[in-house]
Amino acid sequence: MLTLAIQQLLTKKLRSALTVLGFGVCVNLYIVVTTVMRFITDDLDLQVQRFTGVLFVQSRGLAGMSGIEWPPISSTISNAEARAVLAQPAVDPERSTRVAFASLAPPPYPTAPPEALLVGIEQGKEDVFLGGAEAVAGRIDFPQPNGATAAPPAILGVLAARHFASAATATTEVPSPVGPIALAALGSTISVRGHEFEVQGIIEPETNQLLRSAVLVPLESAQTVLQKPDAVSAMLLSPRRASDIEPLQSLIESDHAELMVISDKQLAENARKLLDRVNQLFNVVRWTSVSVAALLIAIVMFVSVLERTRELGTLRAIGAPRRALLSLILSESAGFALAGSMVGVPMSRVVIRQALGPDAAGLRSREIEYGAAGILSFCSMLAAVMPAWRAVQVDPIIALRYE
Repeated sequence: MLTLAIQQLLTKKLRSALTVLGFGVCVNLYIVVTTVMRFITDDLDLQVQRFTGVLFVQSRGLAGMSGIEWPPISSTISNAEARAVLAQPAVDPERSTRVAFASLAPPPYPTAPPEALLVGIEQGKEDVFLGGAEAVAGRIDFPQPNGATAAPPAILGVLAARHFASAATATTEVPSPVGPIALAALGSTISVRGHEFEVQGIIEPETNQLLRSAVLVPLESAQTVLQKPDAVSAMLLSPRRASDIEPLQSLIESDHAELMVISDKQLAENARKLLDRVNQLFNVVRWTSVSVAALLIAIVMFVSVLERTRELGTLRAIGAPRRALLSLILSESAGFALAGSMVGVPMSRVVIRQALGPDAAGLRSREIEYGAAGILSFCSMLAAVMPAWRAVQVDPIIALRYE
């Protein structure tokens, strides 16, 4: 029966090829969506973990009212008010800072920060934002000013360094799983909204999307770029003691009604809300691909059974048991699923590399690939049961009358 199944697949070459390709596209779609879902979830978790024990203070603007916006680019706080908050006795001044945010490029995917994100930090407070991240090249703290004419320093995440490579005065190539990628080189000059900065360091890429996108510059330089010398976007506050977190949050919000304070727990909850919205869409796409694959196999097998009524009747007339015919149809559907999976898995690897670029490093998961192939194949086999059952019900006498 296996030989007959293979012969049948080879007989209808165009139909078989199109069915395999269609099934492969469904497998590819399932793998890509599942991989991106896992990547987004893990990355947001890393971002939240990096700011454990830190309070975010931002304005209650229209976009920031719910605290969902991350990072709070649209938030605006005056320098005077920011200094008043930082002067609270419960705030640790050495581990707290004002921050300015601005988007320099669109986000690469939903829930991600901009591909290049301007981050202005008070000099000497770089680690409040970096949270212990290391440099893969150069240094990730701001050096002391070196003369009035020297360009201000900039510390780049790997995505930001890639973004500015085309306009940097010098570039360097680094290896990656998707091939060499060009980055703005150490010591090169980049232009941020018409203002020049000298690249001082590249942040270790194995962090999170927020740091990979960062263009970290001194706060005063960021305010100059944004033409907001008297305002910042937010504050990162570290309390002197862990027990001060909730009292400090309540005190700031009671004294400054126009500000909102978000703890790391609230940040995690907001991240989950963002993920829920995205996952709902992704799950629709993912299970639609399963349904399409199953429907495709069912239609093809129904047509095959209808076309082969005489053949199936002959097999029954010469003594082929019903279980053999059932096996024949299911073997053909399994052949489509196997061949389609062999097409879809490599296709998904190419799509992931092209879609995520350097971020594709380490994203490939055999667990997801095997799971996708297994789920779609199982659902397709279930869908093939009905046409297979129709095949075994063929009456040999009636079937042999077909011309």
